[in-house]
This record gives sequence, structure tokens and C-alpha cells, in this order.
Amino acid sequence: MHWHCCSLPGSARKPAPASPAKSGRCYPRSEALYLDLHQHPELSKHEVETAAKLANEIRQLGYEVTTGVGGTGVVGILRNGTGPTVMLRTELDALPVTENTGLPFASTVAHQG
Repeated sequence: MHWHCCSLPGSARKPAPASPAKSGRCYPRSEALYLDLHQHPELSKHEVETAAKLANEIRQLGYEVTTGVGGTGVVGILRNGTGPTVMLRTELDALPVTENTGLPFASTVAHQG
């Protein structure tokens, strides 16, 4: 699977604004990642596969990636000249519960609580 439509054109230093058409082509891959992460959650401090998947996706977008931050953390840096810095943080660890929602993205992992 390739993410050509989401790759930054040319240098990672000057990202072009995404057109609605370009963004729409990226949706299937983003949705697949979303479903995969929700169907295969990992408990806190054990997010090894989650971190690897995210690091790979971020790298493919042209970011400089550092892994192993605080254990399983991932940092992506997109250099775009001087100016303000924007930071985004997310939590992706699972709770040790059985998900019985019946939704297509429900966890398929049985965690011991």
C-alpha cells in the first residue's frame, strides 16, 4: 500500500496545502490505520506494534522520526523553516476491558484486567 497522495511533494520543508481531492484519496489509508489501531489495541507501556505502525506512517509523510521516547513514544518533526512550532500529543494505550460494542472497529484483543 502506498501513500503517494499524502506524501509531501518535493522537499519535506515546504508542504503544499492538500486539495479536497488529494485529501479524499488519503482517506482509505487513514481509515485502514484507524481500524487497525482500534482492532489491535495495546496496554500502556506495551504499545510496541502501535508505535512501529505510527512511526512508519509518519516517516512516509516526510517527517524526521524518533522512536523509544519514554519507552514506546514516537516523535515526528517536520522542519518548515523558522517560525512558531506546533506540537500535537495523543494517547494510544488501551484499557484492560472487553469491548462488546459490535462495531466494525471494536477491539479483537482480550486483555487481562
